[in-house]
Amino acid sequence: MAPSRVCPVQAAIPAALLLFCALLAAGCTDAAGPPGLPADGPAPAATTAAGGASPQIPAPTPVPAGIVPCPAATPAYTEHAFSTRFEDDVLAISVRVNESIRCGAALAGGAWPAGASWDDDAAIRAYYAGYIDDPAMQAFFDDLMAPFQHLRYAQPLSDQEYLELIITFVQQIPYDAQAPPLPRYPVGVIAAETGDCDEKSLLLLGMLAHEGYDVALIIFPGERHAAAGIRITPSGNPPFRVFATAANGKYFFIETTAPTYIGLYPDRFADAEARVLPIGDGDKRFDRVNYLCFITDSYNKIRDRLVFMADQMDAWKGEIDSLASRLQYGTYESKDEWDADYARYSQLIGKYNSYVEKYNTYREMEAYIREHPHDIAGTYRRIENSKVMEITI
Repeated sequence: MAPSRVCPVQAAIPAALLLFCALLAAGCTDAAGPPGLPADGPAPAATTAAGGASPQIPAPTPVPAGIVPCPAATPAYTEHAFSTRFEDDVLAISVRVNESIRCGAALAGGAWPAGASWDDDAAIRAYYAGYIDDPAMQAFFDDLMAPFQHLRYAQPLSDQEYLELIITFVQQIPYDAQAPPLPRYPVGVIAAETGDCDEKSLLLLGMLAHEGYDVALIIFPGERHAAAGIRITPSGNPPFRVFATAANGKYFFIETTAPTYIGLYPDRFADAEARVLPIGDGDKRFDRVNYLCFITDSYNKIRDRLVFMADQMDAWKGEIDSLASRLQYGTYESKDEWDADYARYSQLIGKYNSYVEKYNTYREMEAYIREHPHDIAGTYRRIENSKVMEITI
């Protein structure tokens, strides 16, 4: 539970000094992990061949097998409804899936043959890009983005807001822990209304590239993992990793498994070897780097203060309880001795209750930041307007 005010003991204490006691907040939330970041899982385990010999790391061929749409699919289209939290609203987004394309994508191959290497950037890029650039996928993305384009112009949304809408939409698609070992094409993710990290990253890259954003695959060879990245307009000093191309193009990691602030990543990627492989020819970037710097810096400072305040309040509460017992039941040599204990007791209650109010204000803001990665600008304004960072302790 969140801390509540301390009520002074009433026996032998003047009534005028009694404080009004109220529970200011209830329920403590887990403080582990940065805001909006899902729990970090273990890195994929390496496999070994029979006899203990280590095989080459499986890696892709230049392109997956192309999609041949199935003829005369029935029904021709299926509708898929998604509910997406964005800014201060919940959007109902309905997407049509061409069943001929979905069927053809399900039959298309995408095997990673032995003998290829994660060190071959061209092969890896071509393999993953094949999931996006296939002509059938381009037709799928035309259909998929139609309701998003309608929302963009109906709202209307800026390039930054539209980017964040697409990202949070993909993040909110349920994670599929039972996904097949080879990635499904983006059409398969939308049709199944679920996907794993690779599949959702490919879906996001395809959506953003289709809409003209400068995106990239971020490859982690040691982790055998590929993630989505968005190019940034550098601003401020982000308290997290910026991924750069050989030409010094700067990209933020985008976690797709769950709603997460742009730029944040599981701990295992903080220092892992990474290579950035641009996808498509878009030129629009993520420009709200200063917003993320402010949000994450505020969040980290709030968490540090909560830890300090909790320890301090625990110490004060122990002394308050000890003094309360002594004042009520103890033996004193003089009134001056009792008065000294009572003065200390009253002082501690004042300090404790002042901290309770500040602690609960911090706790509410910590929870708000963590729960609103779908509203970057709104969270920025909420922190700034609350003046929470001006609280002194």
